[in-house]
Amino acid sequence: MTTNTNVLDVYKKVVKSGDLQKNPYEVVKLILQELSRTMQILCEDIEKKKQLDIKQHSSDLLLLQKSISKNVTRSLTTIYSLQTSLDFDKGGKIATGLFQLYEYCRVQIISGFTKSINYGIIKAKKALDQILSAWNNMQIKNI
Repeated sequence: MTTNTNVLDVYKKVVKSGDLQKNPYEVVKLILQELSRTMQILCEDIEKKKQLDIKQHSSDLLLLQKSISKNVTRSLTTIYSLQTSLDFDKGGKIATGLFQLYEYCRVQIISGFTKSINYGIIKAKKALDQILSAWNNMQIKNI
C-alpha cells in the first residue's frame, strides 16, 4: 500500500488543512497533476529501458523496472480515485466523458507496461493534459 501514499498524502493534507470544503477544484487539480506526472515518468522510463543493453546494464535495468512498476501502480491508483469520484447523476455527459478518458489512460498504461512501449501513454497523457488545462481555466473562471 506504500505506492498509494503519494495520492493519499495529497488528499490527507488537503483534508487536514480544511481545503477540501473550500476548494474541491484544487483537490481534483492536484490529482490530475499527479497522474500527468507519473505518466510522464513512466514514458521516460520505458524509453530508457528500450535503450539499455541488458547484458551490460542489468542493475540499471532492475532499477528502471522498479520505477516503471511503481509508477504504473501510482497511475492506476490515481485513475481509480478519479473514476470513483465522478458523480454521474450531477455530471451527466461530462462525467461519462471523463470516465472514458480515465479508462483510456488506464488501458494505455497497462498496454505500455506489458509491451514496453510508450506511444499510447504519451497520447493518453496529451489528452489528460488538455483536461488539466481546461480544469485550470474552469477554476480561474469560478474564483
